[in-house]
Amino acid sequence: MRQSGTARALVAQRIYDFEPVAATLVGDVLYSDQEYWRHAGKRRCFWLLEEDVQLVYEPFGWQGEWYVDLVSFEQAERDGLPLFTVRDRYVDVVVEGMGPTYRLIDLDEAAAALLSGELSAPALARTLVKAQEFTDRYLHRGAVFPPPALHGLFDPGHAYPHWASRPVRLRA
Repeated sequence: MRQSGTARALVAQRIYDFEPVAATLVGDVLYSDQEYWRHAGKRRCFWLLEEDVQLVYEPFGWQGEWYVDLVSFEQAERDGLPLFTVRDRYVDVVVEGMGPTYRLIDLDEAAAALLSGELSAPALARTLVKAQEFTDRYLHRGAVFPPPALHGLFDPGHAYPHWASRPVRLRA
């Protein structure tokens, strides 16, 4: 577990063609402020480093739903900043509102990645375990959702605290 405090960081992932972009690290939470043409306005993308998940509220113009990707992280350093490379692990969770209703999706993509050799059996096993842990911890039996680690960083109206002066702008 990381120390608390706020630090500048970088994140690289598929939608950025793995080019590092600005992010902020707060304890075990990494986030990046984004203006992405597929979303209906500004969004903050969160990564829970200990949970192996990426979360976005109301992506793609959706209303009242979270998209949770199961991911893996590789950490390095670039220009004196921690760099987190995010890799999609194919299994996703869509959470309605603030939970607890959810559905698992893209299991067919995970199976195809396994069969093609793009995803190893141990990597898929870890992803499935992380998916179970995430749903048990945050979506079952009265659990609190969104995860408490996002408290103070998330706003359901997208009026995010400490919005970046230069958000990541992704266009078609």
